[in-house]
Order: sequence, then C-alpha cells, then structure tokens
Amino acid sequence: MHIDREVHEVEQRLAQRRLKVELLARATGRRAVRSLVSPMGLLGTAALGFLAVTGVVRRHHAPPQRAEKVGRVAGIAGVLASIAFAVVRAQFGSPAQMLHTLLLRLKKTPQNRI
Repeated sequence: MHIDREVHEVEQRLAQRRLKVELLARATGRRAVRSLVSPMGLLGTAALGFLAVTGVVRRHHAPPQRAEKVGRVAGIAGVLASIAFAVVRAQFGSPAQMLHTLLLRLKKTPQNRI
C-alpha cells in the first residue's frame, strides 16, 4: 500500500512536469510569433521586399516616365506582398502547417454529391 502511494505521487509529478513543459512550449511559440509580427519585423520585411522588387524592375530598359511609374507600382506591390507573407507566415508557421490546415478544412466541408 505504501508503494502504491509513492507510485501515484511520482505519476502526479511527471504529469505536472509534462504540463509545465507544454505550457512553456506554447508560451515560447506565442513569443516567437509576436516577435515576427512586431512592427520592426514587418517594416524590415517590407523594406526587403521593396528593395527586391525595385531591383528586379530597374533591370528592364523602358522609357524614363514609364519606368518611374512601373517602379512605384512594383515597390508598393512588393511592400504589400511582404506584409501579407509575414502575416500568413505568422499565422501558419510553415508551408507544411499551411497545407495541414488546408487539408483539415477540406475534410470538414460537407460535399453534396448526388
């Protein structure tokens, strides 16, 4: 009877430690997502996207007026794409998690077939 109580106490301690580790992992994940979606992270991503798009667009030789207009549009598109990518990545984490979520949603939707 003494051994059963000790086993029970050890199992409780293991369960508590397992719960603490799980809670710590979740908190760490939330902190990582918050840092990725922080204003500085978004600005850095937007700047990188802007520089990448304007660098690609500048390589094309077009009349000066058209090139300026295309560069502005491409720069704005790059900034918006970078922000959208950062938000999607923060929500899903990785392409594998995005695919997993998509598959789960497809399984949940009822398919009306005759």
